[in-house]
Amino acid sequence: MAGSYGAEATQGERYRLSFTVGGLLASQGRALAEMYLNHAGGGNAECSSQTEVGKSIAAIRQQAIEENVLAIRTDSANRRVVAETTRRLSALTVGELAYLAGPYSSISDREALMWIAMCRYYAIVGEFASEVLKKHYLTGNTHLDFEDYDRFIADKATWHPELETVSEGTTKKLRSNLFKAMREAHLFDKNSDTVLSFLPSPSLMDILRKRADSFGYLPMRESSL
Repeated sequence: MAGSYGAEATQGERYRLSFTVGGLLASQGRALAEMYLNHAGGGNAECSSQTEVGKSIAAIRQQAIEENVLAIRTDSANRRVVAETTRRLSALTVGELAYLAGPYSSISDREALMWIAMCRYYAIVGEFASEVLKKHYLTGNTHLDFEDYDRFIADKATWHPELETVSEGTTKKLRSNLFKAMREAHLFDKNSDTVLSFLPSPSLMDILRKRADSFGYLPMRESSL
């Protein structure tokens, strides 16, 4: 499997399959992004805005846990959520992280950035977003449910046999948490099992154009670019 931080590349490697908790983690991501930028070694001015945050996010992890920045009741849950959130943030660029933490980003833009972070960190989530979520939207087949996910996983298992060794309980957690993240990002309506369209603000659009592959994770038409 790829390293613990940064966007995942799966060529010849196993998928990261640890997205079993937390959903989108939008508010947590914003809090830790702000902490990272305020950290003495976090917002390195010498880094380009297009530099991936990567492992440098680990610099705030222990402090975030000790100070309980996310206000989580139990120590074990606090450690899990901080670890999961920092891993996802590591897949963003410095510029994207700054926008996430900054005062001018809208809630919907922050949610979109955390969805993109999840898609980059977990390649299988990104592939689901581009091959299923976005495809459903573009073809007008906006109905999406667990069966679509199960078919997607079965197809991926042809090339990634590790998917066949995941326990039934973990499989359900992964599926449930992915749909929870889509719902919290307002890309999916649970009541009607419907894909919802998304249009970034002009500010976010400019940021994402620097990594145009990010648009592949969002249910939007290319003409919107």
